[in-house]
Amino acid sequence: MRHLSKKLLLVAITSAMCSSTMASSHREAPFITGNPKVDATDFYMFRSYESGREGYVTLVANYNPLQDAYGGPNYFSMSPDALYEFHIDNNGDAVEDISFQFNFNNMLGDGGAGISLGINGKNIAVPLKNVGGVTSTDSSALNFKETYSITMVNGDRRTGKKTKVMNADNNSFSFAKPYDNVGDKTFGAQSYADYAKRFISNVTLSACPSGAQDGRVFVGQRKESFAVNLGDIFDL
Repeated sequence: MRHLSKKLLLVAITSAMCSSTMASSHREAPFITGNPKVDATDFYMFRSYESGREGYVTLVANYNPLQDAYGGPNYFSMSPDALYEFHIDNNGDAVEDISFQFNFNNMLGDGGAGISLGINGKNIAVPLKNVGGVTSTDSSALNFKETYSITMVNGDRRTGKKTKVMNADNNSFSFAKPYDNVGDKTFGAQSYADYAKRFISNVTLSACPSGAQDGRVFVGQRKESFAVNLGDIFDL
């Protein structure tokens, strides 16, 4: 692709969520297994196939492979110490013309103090990431929350002009990441898909060379599209 769509750019960072029996490991590189939060397993770029959105460009990056709902209590957060980037070359010279930088922030529940439960007459801080049901409208039982910001860079990724990407839904520069799919009891009657889709945000890309454009962004778990029987494959 030689030119970024003038109409809209949709960007997403996803983490690979797999079933326990059929999955895709993407754990082939020995060194990166020591830091799975920055293990970039796949990248996809394509023209949107939604009806009426054929002029839109979609970028998808996968991180943190081989996730299962029983992977508690820490689960699969993004790293606040890492910089996640997309680089776009518009003229084929192998130099980035536009970059999108994602920075993450983690915070405990109860306003950052962490949730405490009354146990034997005492308030005891708990190490769990949730202490009850979670919905898109009620996250009071969530003891771990992730947010992120996006910076658009025109030119060199380090020295180019940097502009914060605005969340057009609330006119802020902060975006929320959905809690990981830890199980049916946590999300109750609401399916995880219904919960997670509430975190698709509209954005304003004010620094586009062609003028301000709108877009959408999502960061969170998505089901892996490719699967093999990992247990049998590696049981030699």
